[in-house]
Amino acid sequence: MLPARRSPKPLAPFPSRTLPRAICLALSLFAGSALAQAQSAPSIAAGPLDQALSTFAERAGITLSFAPEAVRGLNSPGLAGGGSLEDGLSHLLSGSGLAAHKTAAGYVVLPAPSDSGVQLEPTTIDAKGTQSAFAPVDGYFASNASSATKTDRPILETAQSISVVTAEQIADRKVDRVEDAVAYTAGVRVGSSGLDPRFDMISVRGFETTMTADFLDGLRQLGSGWLSLYQTEAYNLERIEVLKGPSSVLYGQISPGGMVNRVSKRPSLLAKNEVQIQSGNYNHQQGQFDIGGRLDEQGDLLFRVVGVYRDAENYIEQLNNDVRLIAPSLTWQIDPDTRLTVLAQYQERETAASPMLYQQGDHLTNFWQGDEYFDKLEQRQWTLGYEFEHVFNDTFTFQQNLRYGQVDTTNQYLQPYQERGTVLDRYAVGVYEELSSLSADTRLVSHFATGDWQHTLVSGWDYALVDTKLFYAMGPAPSIDRFAPNYHQPVARPSDALADEDGLEHRSGLYLQDQIEIDRWRLSAGLRRDWVNVRHSNNLVADNSANRNDNDSATTGSLGVLYLFDNGVAPYASYATSFLPQSSSQPDGSPYKATEGEQYEVGVKYHPPGSATMLTASLYHLTQQNVLNRDLSDPTRSIATGEQVSRGLELEAVSDLTERLKMTASYSFNDAEVTKSTDGNEGKEPLNVPRHLASLWLDYRLPLGFGVGGGARYTGSNYGDAQNTVKNEGYTLVDAGVHYDFGGGLDGVRLAFNARNLFDKRYINCQQGYCYRGEARSLVTSLSYRW
Repeated sequence: MLPARRSPKPLAPFPSRTLPRAICLALSLFAGSALAQAQSAPSIAAGPLDQALSTFAERAGITLSFAPEAVRGLNSPGLAGGGSLEDGLSHLLSGSGLAAHKTAAGYVVLPAPSDSGVQLEPTTIDAKGTQSAFAPVDGYFASNASSATKTDRPILETAQSISVVTAEQIADRKVDRVEDAVAYTAGVRVGSSGLDPRFDMISVRGFETTMTADFLDGLRQLGSGWLSLYQTEAYNLERIEVLKGPSSVLYGQISPGGMVNRVSKRPSLLAKNEVQIQSGNYNHQQGQFDIGGRLDEQGDLLFRVVGVYRDAENYIEQLNNDVRLIAPSLTWQIDPDTRLTVLAQYQERETAASPMLYQQGDHLTNFWQGDEYFDKLEQRQWTLGYEFEHVFNDTFTFQQNLRYGQVDTTNQYLQPYQERGTVLDRYAVGVYEELSSLSADTRLVSHFATGDWQHTLVSGWDYALVDTKLFYAMGPAPSIDRFAPNYHQPVARPSDALADEDGLEHRSGLYLQDQIEIDRWRLSAGLRRDWVNVRHSNNLVADNSANRNDNDSATTGSLGVLYLFDNGVAPYASYATSFLPQSSSQPDGSPYKATEGEQYEVGVKYHPPGSATMLTASLYHLTQQNVLNRDLSDPTRSIATGEQVSRGLELEAVSDLTERLKMTASYSFNDAEVTKSTDGNEGKEPLNVPRHLASLWLDYRLPLGFGVGGGARYTGSNYGDAQNTVKNEGYTLVDAGVHYDFGGGLDGVRLAFNARNLFDKRYINCQQGYCYRGEARSLVTSLSYRW
């Protein structure tokens, strides 16, 4: 029996004064910079005119409208900063034949007056053309995204399916978890393990993304062991981008279904300040704030601070749902060509280590089997990183993103192993993990022309390191009576070691992707070479026989073509591959062959000119090879010979239909099949992959400040075992909300009431012999002030 090598300190109690002090600090920071809010022209690097105008609008905090086709292919000389906004815009547009006109709604870029002196009247041109993939956007519609190209590029011109969940969608639905935030997204399935607050369970096109495609600001959030996974509060995000299909060319080892990229809130003059308090059922109490602004007159120094404090329980009353988070960020425009953004985050949380209810044979009871004091997942994490950009000239831009972080996890729960009448005999389980990780992405973005071909060439190298320590133990625990439970019994820390391991992973890749514009054609081609090295040491074995040192490498590629019609219709076709090393090894210690993904996709996007609407339809054929199957010659071994195919259709609509009405809608059909297997399930449907998913959410602001929102999410039936004999029935969950915006002297104050699973639909989802109950109804009342 080996003692644990470390004893993680328990989380400090959540002090009741933490949030008020944090809010006061943030308010004082804001007040200290409020005197510097006078508008003046920011400094802007030379480069493509559309990017210069978008950056100008973001840094100046103004609405700037222009037609994308009017500035396509034009360059701007940049701006040193200072002076009036009008003078700054005039300098940015010099030599372009365009001029900026001031209107009641902001500024609009139009052709400059001709020599004849004819003055063109300002008109309303697509204001959404000025959006940035990193800045706040109003409403549900996002015109640009960065995940598919690592550049700020219009979604309409990208030959791949992309969905964006904006901060306003997150706020209107009052969700805390990323899993809940993407629940209305086409092709995305959540809740396969019911309510499990330990981590986000997200599947894209039938493939899990939890461990393999979890990204924050374009950098992988590395996880290892059992539960050492970085967690992200949805309130700290500006948006969530879901990129569908294999994406190894830009991101390396990844799920073939796609990736979920969380984009942090960062300093921006377009961001509104907010303070909010919440109260709800299950003793939900929460306070949060989002405050930022200028630290100097010209706006070269911007700050933003996001904080969350939550003291709550789940529908199992013994399970906590506590979080405290502080996330400061700072942007420094060093000179017109150089910019640095520093992002930091510290978070502590406590929830259930085992949220499962006791299962009696095939029947899932309503009895929780743990102990309130012992059963817990305590996690402390922090990250610190930066995003650096330097523009050398009109052609070359250097960018580097880097983040370092640590996660310490204590995971303890009680597991029944025998039933004696109404009494359950239990044993204690403890999993103690430490993780530190480093992620970096260094790239050169090149803008140049070869004849009529306009190129945006992204070439780079990314690297990731993750160092883990895992101690897994079990020990004796007291019994519990199901009909007279005592949830406060003394339980000793487990000390019988089952695993004591150290792990070190190195991942790196060289990539190249060219985005080409030829008149109305948009072409893309990418290539990448990946290397991965994984070392594991077993400290329970005296010699080195159980240690592993695995190496793997792969080459992946992508191709895309899109045609952009004048009326906003854009048909496209794409091809992409991916690879993902297996997490387990063969009995002799050698690694299994990595799984490989391949996808063909065709689709069409429609963005009516001048509107805030995006309609997308896509068809895909996605194959994953080298899935582990049983070795028929030796049932104790596995072989990487399996194959799974997903063939599907996705429809999605996102629109700010009017100033008062916003909408998201989606439908997904996935014909998934196990096409090669030695496990006897060839021709069957894979586990937990519904054929049908559908959703609709509407939010409407009535006159006199009132507003209502509501939506429904449908998850179709699916199978919970490989032989397709256990079927999970489909279910529909309804969400709703009402809100009231005060006016007059209370302008910016909103009172809201939100309900998730409004009708308290109870459903059970089973997989491989285990059953999970879905989340019960949750109710939240909130009061917020924005300015």
